Amino acid sequence: MTMRITTFSNDGKGGTRFGHETLDLHAGLSDFLANSPMMSSAQTCKRYFFTELPAGYSSSKDFSSRRQLCVLLSGELELISSAGDVETFAVGDVIRLDDTDYETPGRAIRVTGENPARILAVQID
Repeated sequence: MTMRITTFSNDGKGGTRFGHETLDLHAGLSDFLANSPMMSSAQTCKRYFFTELPAGYSSSKDFSSRRQLCVLLSGELELISSAGDVETFAVGDVIRLDDTDYETPGRAIRVTGENPARILAVQID
């Protein structure tokens, strides 16, 4: 079984781009985890935090200060690349942000709908 996540990174040409990655899910890895029938391999992380973006929030020229996985807990949002490509995210979607080039920030975010977007951000490094 697999799980697909969206990736967002610098393109090496001064812009940003979307990508997708497939994670393999395997049967529980130990007796303790046997109640979880399918899971990915464990990955290390530095820290995590929660954030809320209000309904109507819009930004441009954003970048990630660190590589991070973001899980959308509530609301809906759009992520826009420097090329104008747009992807829409709903509750439960996972986005890995690798766009750490602060000299050429190339991401815009827009909260769509009437509710705030609540996000769990897990910093990878």
